[in-house]
Amino acid sequence: MPLAECYVTSDHSVGFLRFETPRERLSLPYATLLGFTLSNDETILELDYASHKITVKGKRLYEVFCVLSSGIGQALIARPETDALILGPSAKAPFIQEIRIKPVSTDES
Repeated sequence: MPLAECYVTSDHSVGFLRFETPRERLSLPYATLLGFTLSNDETILELDYASHKITVKGKRLYEVFCVLSSGIGQALIARPETDALILGPSAKAPFIQEIRIKPVSTDES
């Protein structure tokens, strides 16, 4: 995988989207994805699943948003900040620096 590659795609629609961080790996089915939003400055992507809320922080995330919209995203991968420094400020590729995975509470109280 090339330096700072932060997402993986497929040539066709896939059933699951994988999230990889230095601490955990999780794969969730697209079928349980309720929706997702991208901030206007393209630095925060929030994915709402039936069972989890995923917050992706980075830079230039519009391309990632489009990949997910088309259903061909296979994986989102958080990269160390040192990778962003190596790429430099003129980089145009998306960069994911953090992925937070939170289970959705199922308490009905």
